[in-house]
Amino acid sequence: MQKRTIIKNIRKIIAEFGGFHIGEVGYMEAQGICVNEMGNFVAIAEGFFNEVEVNVYEPSSFSSDSVDEYTLTYEELDKDVLEEILFICGHYEAEQIQTEKRISN
Repeated sequence: MQKRTIIKNIRKIIAEFGGFHIGEVGYMEAQGICVNEMGNFVAIAEGFFNEVEVNVYEPSSFSSDSVDEYTLTYEELDKDVLEEILFICGHYEAEQIQTEKRISN
């Protein structure tokens, strides 16, 4: 699948069901997606809205708090990162559809 198509599919899910943070996905293995590593720091995509919210962590520290945050457009991300985001978006979409069905009954 081309990068442009992946982005289109991500945006379609977000337009229909709203943006979300990774913690809202019930998928057991859902965790942030590594966007970049910079020495002792790791940039993790954790929010998926019109842009991607990225938090920077220092894994060698004992704190689980991010040391910085920034946003990226989907176009700025590598294809393999976009494929991971689309995978998580697919789980989010399925959960939202199930919730809608439960509410309607």
